[in-house]
Amino acid sequence: MIKIIKYDFIRKYKLLLVTIICSVLINLLAVAKSGANGSFGFLIAFPMLITLLYIGDIIKMYSDDLNKKSGYMLFMTSNSGYKIVVSKVITAILEGISILLIYLVFILINSIYISYVQGFNIGINISEVVRAINQVLSGSLGFNLGHVFVFLAASLIFSISFILTAYTAITIRKSIFSEVKLGGFLSFLIFVALNWATSYANGQSMSALSSYYDNIQIVGNMISATQLLIALLPIMIISVVESILMTIGSGYLLEKKINL
Repeated sequence: MIKIIKYDFIRKYKLLLVTIICSVLINLLAVAKSGANGSFGFLIAFPMLITLLYIGDIIKMYSDDLNKKSGYMLFMTSNSGYKIVVSKVITAILEGISILLIYLVFILINSIYISYVQGFNIGINISEVVRAINQVLSGSLGFNLGHVFVFLAASLIFSISFILTAYTAITIRKSIFSEVKLGGFLSFLIFVALNWATSYANGQSMSALSSYYDNIQIVGNMISATQLLIALLPIMIISVVESILMTIGSGYLLEKKINL
């Protein structure tokens, strides 16, 4: 399993490096052109754009492994279908965590810059740095660093769940419906159906937990980071369970039904 994960990262380290370099250059360009506003705009745009690139890259890599020669060589190894799909999921999680850490670095640097431009003196003390970041976030968006951590963690969980609907659709197409014509269109329909099913299950679960949400107390006009975590926790747990089920299902199909 470790060898598969290592192999995946070796294949994409150049892409990750180029993405980081381009992100830094775009950040510098935004600051040079618009100052603090450009810095803040980068912090807003970066997570949206990088999430799309991340999801697209992870799904494409899995699709290539099942449909191209690299996948044929992978499945000819002694690794089980379960081990392969779990390795792919772990790779996706590790890459996602790496992106989150990079984004937190961008938040740190840009917040210090914005605070400096606004005349806020920052010392070396970490508490002052965190206070500066919170000041920038609360002054611009009305939340603090705690909200960012909760939101990023939830976003990663939801992204992995979405990616696994694509994994499952691709796996079903390559195994059960491998001989069916219009396979790409069929795979897309399966993908849509899986996302509808997970959305429906999430909606039903949220409705069943209405009393749970009624007990969440909001002080003033702003929900705290802890309250945000409590509010998102049920749907996060449901997404994790759905991801585990789709991983097991995809692993079974890779183990028993795959047709290379």
